[in-house]
Amino acid sequence: MSILKTRLVLCCIFTLSFIVSLLIATLFSYELQKLEQEDFATEVLESAETVTSQLVTVLSTSNKLPNFQCTKSNINKLRELVQQNTEIFDAGYIIDNTVYCTANWGAIEPTEIQAQRLGEQNGYQFYSDETNLYHITQRYNITVKGNFFAVNITTPYSFQLKKLPVYHFKIYSSVSDFVFDTYSPKVSSSSFLSLVLETNICSDHYGYCVKTVNSNAGLTFYSLRTKLIVFLIVLTFCYLITHLAKLVLANRQTIEARFRKALVDGSLFMEYQPIVNIQNGKIEAVESLVRWTDEVYGRVSPDLFINIAEKLSLYPDLAHFTAKRSINEIAPILRKDPTFALCINIGSYEILDDEFLSFLDHVVTKTAVNPNQIKIEITERINVDLCSLADFSDRARSLGFMVVLDDFGTGVSNLVWLTEVNFDYIKIDRVFVNALNFDIKKGMASAIMDLVASLGKDVVFEGVETEREYNMIKEHCFTGYVQGWYFYRSLPLDELLTVLQNKSCI
Repeated sequence: MSILKTRLVLCCIFTLSFIVSLLIATLFSYELQKLEQEDFATEVLESAETVTSQLVTVLSTSNKLPNFQCTKSNINKLRELVQQNTEIFDAGYIIDNTVYCTANWGAIEPTEIQAQRLGEQNGYQFYSDETNLYHITQRYNITVKGNFFAVNITTPYSFQLKKLPVYHFKIYSSVSDFVFDTYSPKVSSSSFLSLVLETNICSDHYGYCVKTVNSNAGLTFYSLRTKLIVFLIVLTFCYLITHLAKLVLANRQTIEARFRKALVDGSLFMEYQPIVNIQNGKIEAVESLVRWTDEVYGRVSPDLFINIAEKLSLYPDLAHFTAKRSINEIAPILRKDPTFALCINIGSYEILDDEFLSFLDHVVTKTAVNPNQIKIEITERINVDLCSLADFSDRARSLGFMVVLDDFGTGVSNLVWLTEVNFDYIKIDRVFVNALNFDIKKGMASAIMDLVASLGKDVVFEGVETEREYNMIKEHCFTGYVQGWYFYRSLPLDELLTVLQNKSCI
């Protein structure tokens, strides 16, 4: 991943985390405000129920007084009722909207109340905005039943209003259209981020409900200082998220992590180096070689990523991938030309794994390839005991596969292997081929070639890079194969197909 692409990803992560964090903060504050608003409405409802209960008590008790007259004794009884019910401001005697006495003022000149009638419910009549009876600053309501009335001040909710000054609320009848009390505070201006929050709680005992409305809910509800604090917290959180993402991306950029991903998504690929007949130069086989080109690290050496696979315990996956991919890709050529062969390289894992040959046999069966067209190359550099190697070779040959001793002459047990292990082909390491260019080494190299030729095995000479090397090999070996840059480098599949087509091999 390029630096520019990484920065773009981190920018997107920061922006997305910022938006999500603000959304979460808004929803959290909304739910918190909802709980607070419901608590507020509950307190208002409880206060209203207390007032209602005391109104009912005062009016019910007053209406039970027999043959009531505005005498001193009866007025004292009204006073006792008012004193016992703390939410009641006054109570009195009324006939046809005319008041004759009250608990607070005693007997008075008959006074007609001048009030707005709010409505009637369950035999109770409700009035507000009375201007003739009381001259006080507080707003109050008058409730009348029979020949008695009770007065309550309509500001018992002041303690709630001080806690939540931006809430609209009203106490309204649940069975009729009139409103007992309402409050609309000075509302701060709302923005496009504001949410509307409504709650509605009804009394279980009386026919009214309390409704609250906050048109500025969410983060915009809070003061500028609180919003700045929330903003800084969100920015800090987003920075931490982005920093963590940066660390994750950096970790994913390690060569080990990128190799793991390449192996999982199959972005490793195969190249094929042609193997040609010594005498006529015809391509009769190819050796499959796994390759990896990474966006960050470029062309990675096979030795390096194979070591990484072993370090990460991914070599079994790599072994199965390379064998299956190369057979699947070359299968059409193998089916068309029964004399053509594919060479695959294996290591210690494949030899010691009891299931690998079964896997290989399953792949060639599925692709309808003849097993003797698959040459399994075993390098002398592997660390496997002679018995295990011989057993693997016998099992492979019994399934029809060809077994090749690769890199002959570079190991420590080459002569023993030649006598104890059944090989169909022997590949001479490029070290000996290169020695043909030097007179001091040429005699030793020639002796090695004569030895191998005398065994009656098919021989492949690796690393042939010059015409001189090729000519000297032809002088010592009349049959066999050569492989190297003098003829072809390893080729991607499409280039190999083009070469074979031009050579009329397919």
